[in-house]
Amino acid sequence: MLENIFETFNQIITSNTLSTIGLLLIISFLGSKLFQHFGIPQVVGFIIIGLIHGPSVLNVIPLEISDELLFISEIALGLIGFDMGSHLQLDELKKLGMCIISILLFEALGAFAFVAGGIYALTGSLYTALIFGAIASATAPAATVDVLEEYNAKGPLTTVIIAVVGLDDAISLLLYSITAALVESMLLGTASLTLTEIIELPLIEIGGAILLGVVMGFILSALMSQRKDVHDIMAISIGFVLLSAGLSNALGFSLILTNMVLGMVIVNRNPAHGNHIRYMIEQAGPVILVLFFTLIGARFQIKLLPAMGLIGLAYVLLRSLGKFTGAWLGGRLSGAKKAVQDNLGFSLLSQAGVAIGLALAASNRFSALGPDGKALGNLIISVVTATTFIVQIIGPIFVKFAIKRAGEIGLAEANEKELVY
Repeated sequence: MLENIFETFNQIITSNTLSTIGLLLIISFLGSKLFQHFGIPQVVGFIIIGLIHGPSVLNVIPLEISDELLFISEIALGLIGFDMGSHLQLDELKKLGMCIISILLFEALGAFAFVAGGIYALTGSLYTALIFGAIASATAPAATVDVLEEYNAKGPLTTVIIAVVGLDDAISLLLYSITAALVESMLLGTASLTLTEIIELPLIEIGGAILLGVVMGFILSALMSQRKDVHDIMAISIGFVLLSAGLSNALGFSLILTNMVLGMVIVNRNPAHGNHIRYMIEQAGPVILVLFFTLIGARFQIKLLPAMGLIGLAYVLLRSLGKFTGAWLGGRLSGAKKAVQDNLGFSLLSQAGVAIGLALAASNRFSALGPDGKALGNLIISVVTATTFIVQIIGPIFVKFAIKRAGEIGLAEANEKELVY
């Protein structure tokens, strides 16, 4: 009897997208409070609740519905990028300039070197090692930023985290562009490697994103300066975030980087506008972000976990070790504060959108290059998908550990949480 009632309820919910969205919001918000009660960041709760309601368990959110709601992910990433940029004032970045550059290079290259070396030792395949190393360099900003916001973190470590996870994608794209061209040459048995193949991806995705973000930022800044009503500013800002995200996708640019640059332009042209941005994120963000993280969990299929095997386990461990070691060494060499040196590595474990995007791109590219290429493509998708879920769960927990250890929880100034009218 109960089983029939549940099945009927499930059919009603899944037959209507609005019902699904409403159910997700209610269950995720309430469920996340249980996780917070035990000191676990709410983002972990969102992801696990999504997993429970996805095809792996209850199937309240089948993959078809998750696919229909993919636009929510793009909106969420746009808002996250915009928020990250609003925290990056040039005066602060100049003080940390060499520190950020050093850490950025060493944490990305550290993950690349550790993973590539370990995978090569396991498989004896150089091209497999290179492509996994390149993908390992990427770090997901979404869950990390959510934890920083949840615990009102502020301080040197928080500033460096935001800068590094925001700019990390650029390094990942460069590494991927070079290694993908090398791997293709190996699979084809040729030695050809054109300059165009090496620079095309980063030139388009990074350069285009920066240019678009700057242009949109100047236009939005001018409009915000002419409007005083908070609701007008909020509506215009959200419109620009969505427009920038859409244009980035259409033109093949990095969506997060575009909106991060947009936020940077706004806050550096008029610092007071940073409060408007944060107010907007606080008002509009929670609903979108809850859906975003819940859908991440819903899309994951538990049956993929065994597919990652020993390579997947090595990937997670070596990537974590590479990120931590690289961040520590980069901070040490650049004279970063001890709190940054000792804790930053814990904040760089999350991996999601960019890594999966690169995995899909690699799979599509290599699968057309014969049996070896197809096998490599399938391996990349299986391992990256499975390991992404694992690091998305443990990543936020370690971010909280890092900012607590550095003493930066709750230090966000009160005037940063209030709107300047």
